[in-house]
Amino acid sequence: MKQFLKQFIPPIISKRFQNIGLETSPQIFNTYQDALKLCTTDAYEEAELVEVILKKTKRFSENLKSGTIDIWETSAYSLLSVINPIIENQSNIVNVLDFGGACGSHYFHLRSLINKKLKLNWVVVETPTMVKFAKELETEELSFFDNFPDAISKLGEIDLLHTSGTLQCVANPEKYLDEILKCNAKWILFNRLCLNKRDRDIITIHSSKLSWNGIGELPEGYTDRWVKYPFNFLSESKFIKKVQEKYLLVARFNDQSGTYPIRGEEIIGYGLLCKNKTILNHSQGL
Repeated sequence: MKQFLKQFIPPIISKRFQNIGLETSPQIFNTYQDALKLCTTDAYEEAELVEVILKKTKRFSENLKSGTIDIWETSAYSLLSVINPIIENQSNIVNVLDFGGACGSHYFHLRSLINKKLKLNWVVVETPTMVKFAKELETEELSFFDNFPDAISKLGEIDLLHTSGTLQCVANPEKYLDEILKCNAKWILFNRLCLNKRDRDIITIHSSKLSWNGIGELPEGYTDRWVKYPFNFLSESKFIKKVQEKYLLVARFNDQSGTYPIRGEEIIGYGLLCKNKTILNHSQGL
């Protein structure tokens, strides 16, 4: 468990990268651990940060029940456009693994828009701290795990693996990309990617306001403040090469929401839909 804590950091929880407080020439670090030393205590694992996300998610899910959607996120648009065709090819169950899905806001949003006759088996893979807080939101359809093996065991065959802005924030993005590909999902939707077109990985520190993390406004009783986390920019060529070993790149869509500029680097952001070469017939389209 301690080793897992060191290696797995939650997804980019902040949904709004704003120019305020963001440096275009930040310090570049040799290792993730070097960057972590200069970040907010516990960084992504900070209890107050996770608690804020939990409370925001609970409020969001309640608003959805009343038919009120406070905000449509980029990931929600992408997920909805992808999952509808997948549903058409399923009988009555869709298995989804959401890597870095925080407290399940993607599930709650999609569940409110999809016919209740269809069952979703939705498993979120997150850090131990996030899973501990999110357990109270578990339902017959939604569950949380802090590792891939348990998530895969719960789901069995995975129809869709979704991840939104996650690889930027893990200690070893290449390792976790391998974990994603090993899941053998039929489809993978990489949302809010942040890659470096220059052929090298770089590690910096990202600053955001506590209120920017999660979906919606800061809950009452919390004081807004700056928080800092390590941030990875994976080489685009390395990323694409690994993905294409097993998946076809079906569609790419513009999405800069998971990026910020670094002087001297060619940072690019987009979403990518991928189809498993071995499981799906190449002629089968969305």
